[in-house]
Amino acid sequence: MQTTLDSSFVNRLKQILNSRYGKGLQIRQLMDLTELGSEEVFTRGRDLHIPIRVNGSILGTAVVPSADDLNEEKRQGVAQLVRMALEPAMYKWYLDQKEANLVELNKAQLDLDNVRLFGEETLPSLDEILNDSSGDLNEGPASELISHLIHLEGKSENTNKKVALQLHELTSRWAFVPFKDIKGQLHSSQDIAKMGAMTIFVENVENLNPAEQELLMDYIAEERSSEEPLIITSSLANLAELGKSSLASNLVDELSVNCFEVDRAPLTTQGLKEVLELFFMKDTPLDA
Repeated sequence: MQTTLDSSFVNRLKQILNSRYGKGLQIRQLMDLTELGSEEVFTRGRDLHIPIRVNGSILGTAVVPSADDLNEEKRQGVAQLVRMALEPAMYKWYLDQKEANLVELNKAQLDLDNVRLFGEETLPSLDEILNDSSGDLNEGPASELISHLIHLEGKSENTNKKVALQLHELTSRWAFVPFKDIKGQLHSSQDIAKMGAMTIFVENVENLNPAEQELLMDYIAEERSSEEPLIITSSLANLAELGKSSLASNLVDELSVNCFEVDRAPLTTQGLKEVLELFFMKDTPLDA
């Protein structure tokens, strides 16, 4: 199995940075960890460096050249935008790498009790990944969803997030962001709609307070276009347990309509992709 990082989101991110801030973007492998210090971002010369972290591991840095003319607010805005787009894509790639390692170990019939499955082996540089055209890239129009609210039920937060990222990738959305990171900016359904074609991931949906529940219900109550956010919720609890939680009954009803039982999904990336397309994508008309 060969796993590659989809480079289409990088081009979209470059366009947004250029139009919003007049800045470019480079992605480089991070060679010296000592340069990080304790800061989330750092400068070198005139350039802004934004580390890309995946599960605590640093795969590289996003570099915004000549960013010294940006004030602190704009610097933070650039950093947030870059992380929203790059970190989930890197996380998905990282999980695919681990899956590929597991497949190879199973083929070799090794005693897995004594094997560290996903060790810190040398990874290719980001430049190598992004320049690799042998993998699947997002080509053609994005798949259209049957709903803009999808609920994932599974016993592993890690697996739930992997499925959420697969759905995000299938619909060719430009950014994947946890609801907790942006909820302070959202005060109405219109605020959500203005976020554009992104994925908002609501982990542990039962923890939403009444105001947050009402906000999501207001958003999904109206017909939404492909240029507006997809809401993906998840929970380790099943629907019956959610019904006994503090969630409003009408929200639980909405979650049950498009609920996906993650633990019953295929383990392979291709199998999962096919099942998700079957469950949540509208049929594409056949050519005459």
